[in-house]
Amino acid sequence: MSKKRGKHIFGMTGAQLTVLAILSLTAIGIIYGGFIFINSTAQPGDFALSPQQPESQGAPSVSGDVTPDLTDITSLSLTATLDPNQVQIPPDWKPYSNSRIELRVPPQFNSLNVDAQRQERIDFFKAQGAGLQAAQLENDIFEYRYWFNFSQPNTVAFVTSVIVKAEFLPTETLAGYVDQAYEDDLQGYELLDRQVYPIQGLEAERILMFANLNGITLGVADYVVTDGVNLWVISCWSDYDEFSAWLPEFDRIARSFQLLY
Repeated sequence: MSKKRGKHIFGMTGAQLTVLAILSLTAIGIIYGGFIFINSTAQPGDFALSPQQPESQGAPSVSGDVTPDLTDITSLSLTATLDPNQVQIPPDWKPYSNSRIELRVPPQFNSLNVDAQRQERIDFFKAQGAGLQAAQLENDIFEYRYWFNFSQPNTVAFVTSVIVKAEFLPTETLAGYVDQAYEDDLQGYELLDRQVYPIQGLEAERILMFANLNGITLGVADYVVTDGVNLWVISCWSDYDEFSAWLPEFDRIARSFQLLY
């Protein structure tokens, strides 16, 4: 007995057309679903270039033959948290050492006679009517090891300087000494900031101060360092108007300090 032939469309039966339609819809669904998945899992910026980061504004440098621009006194917050690991010592800095310690300073600093410079500073304080500061320097029990002055014209009211002095630690702890010397008995100076600042594995603190001497305002950064028995103070001075610009260099100088025994 012969079978009745069904109606054909485009050469295919209705059943074949139905199967083709289902396969087409399935393929479209897979493609569309994949597009949605890719967009939902992509992170912002995956398909865009990152904006170019601005170059960091470095601290003024006194390396080589370049004199720092000391007019930018807002480049550093005096109370900014210190990160000693970020303090790098320029390779052209000059080393100064004795049998116990070494310190590096920028090439524009001159090493001078300690006793002569100390007396000159005492005379300067007295001329400014700063009897307290003169007496403190005159009666200081520390042994002065180094005195460096930055090369500046004779017309400068106060020459930027770095002084290194030593003594036995007179208290049980460094914190106790700083409390006593800088918190309780800071005559003629005002404390700006105090932070822990380890140097070459040694316990140390950085103390920032200023003093107003008859119209001349000075900034002082003292780096107080101990090995548990001995005490060293790296004392860095400048005119206060230049102090913020000098402070990164003072940090580097202190960071170069190391023991040789």
